[in-house]
Amino acid sequence: MADVRWDGAEKRYGDVRALDDLRLEAADGEFLVLVGPSGSGKTTALRLVAGLEALTGGHVWIGGRQVDRLPPRQRGIAMVFQDYALYPQMSVEKNLAFGLRIAGVPRGEIRERIGTTAEMLGLADLLGRKPRELSGGQRQRVALGRALVRGAGVLLMDEPLSNLDAQLRAQTRIEIKRLHEQAPTTTVYVTHDQVEAMTMGDRVAVMQGGKLQQVADPATIYDDPANVFVASFIGTPAMALNRLGAAWGDGGAELGANGFTLRVPAAPEALPADVTVGLRPEHCRLWRDGDGLLGPFEGRVESFEALGRESFIGVEVADGVRLVVAAEGTMRSRLGELVRFGIVPGRLHLFSAESGLALGRA
Repeated sequence: MADVRWDGAEKRYGDVRALDDLRLEAADGEFLVLVGPSGSGKTTALRLVAGLEALTGGHVWIGGRQVDRLPPRQRGIAMVFQDYALYPQMSVEKNLAFGLRIAGVPRGEIRERIGTTAEMLGLADLLGRKPRELSGGQRQRVALGRALVRGAGVLLMDEPLSNLDAQLRAQTRIEIKRLHEQAPTTTVYVTHDQVEAMTMGDRVAVMQGGKLQQVADPATIYDDPANVFVASFIGTPAMALNRLGAAWGDGGAELGANGFTLRVPAAPEALPADVTVGLRPEHCRLWRDGDGLLGPFEGRVESFEALGRESFIGVEVADGVRLVVAAEGTMRSRLGELVRFGIVPGRLHLFSAESGLALGRA
């Protein structure tokens, strides 16, 4: 068993609390992604597990052992950093073998481990090359291989793809996920990229300001965000969030502000007077009769993005109330033009305007 557990873990730098009472567990064999903006505490959480930072409160457990006071080499972990950290004077084979030789692993076993890992990562034909003779993606695979070849129970990855271009990053994401499915090592992966988080993680832990905001599988994080921060951080384009007044009327709830009124047939019973209403672009669509949408509504075009298979139209429907409307394919809208749209029933996310916590959907 090689689970990882943060048990009330805290890290302070003077008066700054980089990590605040983190209680989280990565199960044995799980791929857990820590995601959040810069300064959210995700890298600090990873470094506490690695032993590169000392706790100022709480504990860290690996495989049922409390490892707070153990040096990194005794924690049964391997780490892949943002930069490749390869030895430039060594060949790929020697880079892969270095940690094993230091650990006193027999030569025959080293050759066997390197052969298996190199074959798995597509490095078998590159073992004689130096890092300067490799592409960025190949170097990152060597860095990953150096961690995998050790056979550690826990693999820690600190934004390993941030130095790669977009296409190579997408390809390497697929490779890392495939490797994990073949050999499910407990993996804690840190990134600020929500696409990496949503496509790679078995579960995603969203962090902000040193605090854990929500942890769940990617679908739950996207469909049922726990608060306004998670709702706004996860999703591209971002969820449109507007503060509206709420009241119960005939046949349902009425949400509105500045002349815009949205009547929904079903809503949580305990609605405060003011709510933050969130709506994702794919649930706000150009109006077509018979689609079963709430509406129609009208909005004035403020922005426009054509992405080929879909387009996103930013509209203002009232003073201070803005939404993003999705349209299939490539279409053109002029700034200032009026467009009609509707809203998919049951896809409005309601949050407390005071606390930011989720109230439910309408």
